[in-house]
Amino acid sequence: MKARLAKWLLLLISIPGLCIAASVKPDAPETYTVKKGDTLWDISSMYLDKPWQWPELWRNNTNIVNPHLIYPGDILTLVINQHGEAELALNRSPEVTKPLIKLSPQGKRVKKEAEPVPTLAWSVIEKFVTKDQVMSEDAFDALPVVLGDADAGIRFASGDLVITDKLPDIEGQYAIVRREGELIDLDGNVLGIHARYVAKATLSINESKDMTLVNVTDSQFEANRGDRLIPYQPTKHEKALGLVPANQQVGHILTNLKQYQLMGKYDVVALDLGRDDVVPGTVMGVYTQGPAINASKNPTYKGETSWLDSIFEFADEKQQPAIKVGELVVFNVFENSSYALITRSAKVIKRGAIVAHP
Repeated sequence: MKARLAKWLLLLISIPGLCIAASVKPDAPETYTVKKGDTLWDISSMYLDKPWQWPELWRNNTNIVNPHLIYPGDILTLVINQHGEAELALNRSPEVTKPLIKLSPQGKRVKKEAEPVPTLAWSVIEKFVTKDQVMSEDAFDALPVVLGDADAGIRFASGDLVITDKLPDIEGQYAIVRREGELIDLDGNVLGIHARYVAKATLSINESKDMTLVNVTDSQFEANRGDRLIPYQPTKHEKALGLVPANQQVGHILTNLKQYQLMGKYDVVALDLGRDDVVPGTVMGVYTQGPAINASKNPTYKGETSWLDSIFEFADEKQQPAIKVGELVVFNVFENSSYALITRSAKVIKRGAIVAHP
């Protein structure tokens, strides 16, 4: 199926791909001061119809090592170079080069480096980067289980002492996670379990041979009996992703992570593309393809008159082209799947929408 889709997509996207130079919007601002709360995608969209071409606007600026690192206070100026091409010049804010000195709770002076604006809206994607994850069904089933508490409760929140399966002694905390459905591809294969972050748990008493007492903290949702625990290892995640357009990759949108059937701009979705296919920052177009048409004297859509039509191919069957209806950016990647944020949508998007070259 992917091979057939790739044929149509190649026809649709090969002509725009011939244009190498970035095309600047006629209403692009001559000067713009980057503000806190901006995203790189929003800034790029002010200048370009194809925001992933952002590095093209910096191709002759040798002072910029990484054009994806733009900071609040930076002043961007649109200029025309000697070849008649539009490009950006940067006046870096002194606040970026001069580290901010803050006092820690212990009264120590601590240097705080300036943070670049995130590529995507961090408030939308943070939990899907730092907390929620996809894992195999076997791995999820092997995790220690939340069992209950001394009051015979069935739901637990911050401050509750909860009994769990025996936990290994570790430094730090555990995360309580909940099975939030399966990721199933279009052929019915289970790609993984969506493990939703519920709360944190710290070891309280761990002297029993077969159980542990933990203290529930940071409840995002009430924990339930049967939820699982996994070591919580907070790490620093890069908010500024390098934007890279997809090339030959072809995949599909499987679901909206809020369990809605209809999707649109700023929705977080799961794809059937894993770490062998995409990386965080991969930009992809979203395409929809109508049903095949039985081009007889009385045209019908495939499956319109009988479910048997959907099984067999007819000699005069015509495949509709895949039409671009939006764009998305991958921001978290797992073994067989990935999370992405829809950044543009011209119409409602559903499960099975094709993702490919933007």
